[in-house]
Amino acid sequence: MPWLRLLRISALPSAVSNILMAFLLVHESWKPTLDLVLLVLASSSFYLAGMVLNDVFDFSIDLKQRPQRPLPSGQISRSTASKVGFGLLIAGVIFACAAGWHGGGVRGIGFDSTLLRTGAISILLAICIVLYDCVFKRTIVAPVLMGSCRALNILLGASTFIPIATGLEHYRTAGFLGLPIVVWWIAFAIGTLITGATLLGRKEAAEDQNRLPLIISGLLIASGLVGLAMVVYCPTSFAISDQLERVFPLFIGIISLTILRRIVEAMIVAKPRPIQAGVVSVLRSLIVLDAAICYLTVPSQLGYAFSVLALLIPTLLLSRYIAST
Repeated sequence: MPWLRLLRISALPSAVSNILMAFLLVHESWKPTLDLVLLVLASSSFYLAGMVLNDVFDFSIDLKQRPQRPLPSGQISRSTASKVGFGLLIAGVIFACAAGWHGGGVRGIGFDSTLLRTGAISILLAICIVLYDCVFKRTIVAPVLMGSCRALNILLGASTFIPIATGLEHYRTAGFLGLPIVVWWIAFAIGTLITGATLLGRKEAAEDQNRLPLIISGLLIASGLVGLAMVVYCPTSFAISDQLERVFPLFIGIISLTILRRIVEAMIVAKPRPIQAGVVSVLRSLIVLDAAICYLTVPSQLGYAFSVLALLIPTLLLSRYIAST
């Protein structure tokens, strides 16, 4: 249990759902299966590394503010946690590179090489995790770094994409790193959403809150949700029916209602409990939003969307015993 609490295992499914969604977005299926499994392992390793290193570098603060946490309480030694955290970072890069190698290796020029692309994204993700946990966590840069980590996680899920293997249509929608524009659109929208949630929870334990950062965080969260709703107007390689183009933004709007209600409550009350509830609602909504994008990608195969949505079950069950923040 101390290790599960240190790893904040209850929020791990949201990182996995990002990978499943992004992989489906570019492959329109969950094949090749080995590529997907390796990317899930890479994402999980990065997420767990970030959680462990967060507590390693917050040790002195947790001694005063949260002495019940596994490290300050002595249940797990700080040196052991540090080794595990950095070991998981290395494992994440190795799993990602293995996916890139299996997905296409060094074939192609520049970032058309899946190995080069997965390697670059995974190393950049590892750097962002270290910078957040070790250097910038107490600064205004922290929310942007956290949002970048989530955006890079989505890019990682799409990183084994090979345009020539999935049709020339993808070339007309390609963006930076050879990834389709729609992947960047969704990564930026979800990154903005997480930037807002991180800013909202920066001082979640403080009784006296400055409302300006809360308002800014609310605007960022709303902007991320609007971006996701408008993804139907982004160039894609898969066909979107006229009916789905009209319904999808409304569907995202319905999903957003609970989030926005909690965010508005947090801005008005400006107390720890509603702020924490707002952050948790955003994190849990990621799985639902990922499932919605899976449906948008392959509306004829509901199994993908429901499989991602099923990740809510372990999230809700584990969160009863293990806090995700």
